[in-house]
Amino acid sequence: MPSLFTLVRALIGITALSSRPSAASLQTVTNWGENPSDISTMQIYVPDKLAANPPIILGLHPCGGTGQMYYGMTKLPKYADSIGFILIYPTTTKETNCRDCHSNKTLTHEGGGDSQGLVNMVKYALNKYNGDPTKVFAVGGSSGAMMTNVLAATYPDVFNAGASWSGGPGRLLQWGDIARGCYPGYSGNRTRMIIAHGTADPAVLYSLLGMQLAQWSNVLGVSFSKNMTNTPAQGWTEMIYGDGSKLVGLSLQGGGHIPRFQEEKVLKFFGLM
Repeated sequence: MPSLFTLVRALIGITALSSRPSAASLQTVTNWGENPSDISTMQIYVPDKLAANPPIILGLHPCGGTGQMYYGMTKLPKYADSIGFILIYPTTTKETNCRDCHSNKTLTHEGGGDSQGLVNMVKYALNKYNGDPTKVFAVGGSSGAMMTNVLAATYPDVFNAGASWSGGPGRLLQWGDIARGCYPGYSGNRTRMIIAHGTADPAVLYSLLGMQLAQWSNVLGVSFSKNMTNTPAQGWTEMIYGDGSKLVGLSLQGGGHIPRFQEEKVLKFFGLM
């Protein structure tokens, strides 16, 4: 027969477990809106404590990946729990799970490509959760980083800022006029960008970091100001353009493909911390 001490300890454990708040989890959404290029899946992470008019971050997986995988690649869900923003994780299964970053459809505002389907996911979340349309962001790795650039160029009216990790400029090797041409006639605010790359990336050329910075410095009208070494962490170099509020580059010495995501640096750049 168990002792009184054993019974009391078990009761305390049961009470503690039953009093814990339910944990948010990644949920699949169907019928989020028009899906012209047949993106396969939308998953969403809504924290238990949601901010009033929550910000929304779209997280874009690399080639060969899934939304579920990219959900686990950063600590953004942890920060969503504390800050109260929403995370969206789409999955594409076409072209070895790579995003369409190059077709005329996806590179045209409301052109019927992947970019339009992704924006419709954002619009779904804005409407359902009364999100803040001035605080919509995109982050991505590799193919997802390239799509982040595409979204910044094609939907600057939707995305306040983007974070590109091991990507390349919209329409590879092209510059500001191409980015502006994705949404002809648009004269509003342009998407701010923070762009990271490892110097030893074996998959995406390191030189594409400079090409992205050249593209966005042209679009945003800012020039290189200074480098800051060992920022935001040891081995990283931060490249400041203008006052650093519109465009920042991050280079990791010896870093490989899709270096560790710098959550606090990105969230501060987004204005969420």
